[in-house]
Amino acid sequence: MIKYKIAITQRAFSSINECVLFVKNVSKEAANDLYKEIIEKINSLSTLPNSYPEIDGLKIKDSKVRKMIIHNGRYAVIYKIDNDTVVIFDFLDIRKNNYILWL
Repeated sequence: MIKYKIAITQRAFSSINECVLFVKNVSKEAANDLYKEIIEKINSLSTLPNSYPEIDGLKIKDSKVRKMIIHNGRYAVIYKIDNDTVVIFDFLDIRKNNYILWL
C-alpha cells in the first residue's frame, strides 16, 4: 500500500486554527476534541486518499479535487492528490456560504 505525504497549505492551516479557536470560546474540551479529530482524519488520508468523493468538474493543475466531510457533517477538508502527496488546501465550515464554491 502506498503511503502518501500530507501537506497543509497556509490557507487550510489558518482555517483550521480559526475554527478551533472559535469553538474554544465555548468549550476548551470541545475545541481539543475537534482539533484531535481534524488531525486524525487528515492523517488518515496518507493511506486512503481516494476513498472520498471528487468534486465534479473541479480540477487544479490536472488534479481532481476531493472533499472529506468530518465532524458530523459540519466541516469539509478540501484536498487533491499530487503524485505521492495529499495537498490539503482548504478547510470549510459547511454551514457557511463559502462551501458553495466547492460544490
